[in-house]
Parts: sequence; structure tokens; C-alpha cells
Amino acid sequence: MKRSVLVVDDNDINRLNLKLLLKDDYQVLEAGDLEVADAKLSGNRVDLLVLDLALPPEPDNPEIGMDYLKKLGRESPDTPVVVITGHDQRSLATRARKLGAKDFFGKPFDPDEVKGAIDRTMEARGKALHEQEMRRALESKVNLDLLGESEAILSLKQMIKQVAPAPSTVLIRGETGTGKELVARRLHAEGPRAEQPFIAINCAAMSADLLESELFGYEKGAFAGAGKRKLGWFERASGGTLFLDEVAGLPIPVQAKLLRVLESGEFSRLGGEAIIRSDVRLICSTREDLEHKVAAGEFRDDLYYRIHVVEIVVPSLREHSEDLSALAEAILLRKSATCGKQITSISPAVLDQMAHYTWPGNVRELENVIERAVVLSDGEVLESLPSLAGPQPFSEDDDPLQIWLQQLPDAGIKAEKIVATFEQRLIETALARNQHIKARAGRWLGFGDRAKDKMRYLCDKYDIETQENA
Repeated sequence: MKRSVLVVDDNDINRLNLKLLLKDDYQVLEAGDLEVADAKLSGNRVDLLVLDLALPPEPDNPEIGMDYLKKLGRESPDTPVVVITGHDQRSLATRARKLGAKDFFGKPFDPDEVKGAIDRTMEARGKALHEQEMRRALESKVNLDLLGESEAILSLKQMIKQVAPAPSTVLIRGETGTGKELVARRLHAEGPRAEQPFIAINCAAMSADLLESELFGYEKGAFAGAGKRKLGWFERASGGTLFLDEVAGLPIPVQAKLLRVLESGEFSRLGGEAIIRSDVRLICSTREDLEHKVAAGEFRDDLYYRIHVVEIVVPSLREHSEDLSALAEAILLRKSATCGKQITSISPAVLDQMAHYTWPGNVRELENVIERAVVLSDGEVLESLPSLAGPQPFSEDDDPLQIWLQQLPDAGIKAEKIVATFEQRLIETALARNQHIKARAGRWLGFGDRAKDKMRYLCDKYDIETQENA
């Protein structure tokens, strides 16, 4: 999508000349006065503004434009401005630059110089946005490499490769810590919007009012404390990707407004009437059972169908445990460098300890455990995991399965009954540990994409009572 330039000039010929100069590389919007300029800024994404200083109602007074430049600095500080005016006074140019103007040209202007200045400003703005995105990625400790060669990870990579080029909305499912945001970033990076913004929001971490203002923005005076206009994430992500993490946490009123955006591509800022269009690819994630929330009236069914066009399930670490060593070593090298250590390998004893741990927090827990161990360790080999909690491997003497097998009679056992009893108890345990939600319990057991259907079958088989729609 082309970046946009708003030309504010009361002279029709000047606006036409600038439009002809810029139209091959940019989308050009026009305004003949400040009222129209405000409307264009409210209803469109504007990447750069070209401003004449002498404008109605006083076309001979450059202070009209200077006052508007001050206003832009307060209300749209991220929008660069290039000034073109017939009042080619050195003092005006100095004042305009102090107020934030990126360049200043007198009329008549050299078209090549103006075009070059706009191109340079756009390039600098693009680099700044890219650097902000890279900083956000580093701050959130995101590594765009999906490490692992297990069947589960290779299947996930193939799914991302297939889905990334499409504009479809994606719902990413997975336990906490599995890397759902990483998958969303890979979908963005491998798709046609890779050069545009990627913005991530944790829906469960904000109140309803804050979330609505962050998503859709607000106008000055929309509520107490709204001292200037703020662009929402739908505007800032236009042309790119918006990732709603833990979408199950969206309050019902915000769900209704989100549904409207998905259906029409239009919304209004809080406190505003202007209709704003935004071209955003939406990716959502959840660790909760959305179907259960729909049945309970806690999530709109029409919104569920809108965001559930394509589903990607991120496997838990238990489901690709064969990748554990490679993941641990890659994380070790990164954490070692971050902490200024020279630890380059993990001892076999520590790898064995990791292999016998269940990792309920998945890769995120693995990262935290290794980082703590690195901080507390010296030398070149990681020899211990002092902070690792949870069950340790059983010895042959205290393994409950071994104890149970030793209690079996020497003859006359019915293997099918024993296996069935064990399976029933396993299903009951899985349900108890996962709030009796069948889909979640099935994924905990490693059943994969059809977890809920398999659990429903097994619950019916053993006459295990559960919530009807859980």
C-alpha cells in the first residue's frame, strides 16, 4: 500500500503541481483550507503533510500556518511536515524548523528539491518505525526462529508457510508459554505485509475502557485526561498486522466494535464522528476454550466465526520434547551473551534433569529456568538448575507403575481391563487438572487438533460426567 501525503494549500494550481509531482510514488490527499485538512487527518492515515503557511481566512498572513504547525506538533507529533510557502523569510524558516518542520521551501520551488526532501523524510520515518518495531521485538524477547526438527514443529512451520501469504484472519491456539506471539510474528514476516507495522496487544492485561482507547484511539476531550488526539493501534497498524493476544479477554462492548471493523474495515475514534478506514490483517491467540465461552455467552458467536477462519495450534513442549536439547542450547547461548557469561554448553546431567521435567510453562518456562541458572553459574558448562521446580524422575523403587505391576497376580490377569482402568483414570486426571474442559484436557494429553472430539469419545466410553459444552 502506498504511503500517503496530505497537501494543504489554498492555490488549486499549486496543489495540482504537487499532486503530479508525487502521485507516482505516494497517495496524494488535498485540502484547500485548515478545516478540510483536519477532516483529512481525522479520516485517513497520513504519513507526511505538505503545508502552505498562508491560508484562509487570512491568505496573506503566514502566522495562520505557523499556528497550525504548532497544533500539529501537539496533536500529531508523529506526522512529519514539509513547509512550502510564498513567504520565503529566513526567520519563518527558522521558526518552522523549531516547531518541527522537516524542511522549508519558498515559492516558486524546485520540484526535484521538494521531491527529494519528501523522499528523504519518508525514508527516515520508515527507518524510525522499523527500528521501533525491532526494539519492541527485542524487548519482548522474541526470536523469529522456530527452533526444532520434530514432526510437530515441522508441521507448524509448513502451516505458517501456507497461511502467511493469505489475508485471512488467523486464530492461534496453545498453552501459555508455547510461543503464540512468535507464530504470529512469523506469519507477518513471511507474508506480503512484512515491511509494514506489526503491533501486538495483550487483551487480558487491560481494562475495557483502556483497551477500547488503545485499539481505536480518541479525540481531544473525549474523556478526562484526553489532552490531545491519539491514534489507535488499528490506525498505526494500517497496511500491516495487528495481533490480539488472549482475545478471550475482550470485554463484550469491545467485541462489538471489533466485529464492525472486521466486517466493514471502518471505525471511529472515541469522541469522534469521522469514519476511519484501516487495512489490517488480524491475528488472534487464545489459551482458553473459546467454544465454551461462546456457549456461556461470554464471547460473541459472530465474532468467533470472524476470527476463526484459519486455526493454528502451537504444540506444547511436551508434544515435541525431542527438540528440548536444541532449544535449551540455543536459549543458553542467547542468555549467556545477554548476561555477559561464557557458558557454552549444558552438562548431560542437566539435560537429563530437563528431560524428566513436565514443563507446564513450556518454552517460556524453559527460558526463565535457563536464565536463572546462567546468572547463578560460572565456567563454560551449565552444571545445575537450582531453580527447577516440579517432579523429578522416579527411581525403580518408588515408581508407582512399577509398584502396581508388582502387585498383579502371577496368572489370570485381563490385560484389556487393566489398560481400560488405567486409561479411565488418566482421562479423569486430565479433566481434573484442566478445569474439566475437554479440549484443554485433550491438548494436555497430546491429542492434537481433534483434542475435544477425542475427549468427548473417551468420556462417553467410560461414562465420565463433564460439563455439556466444556
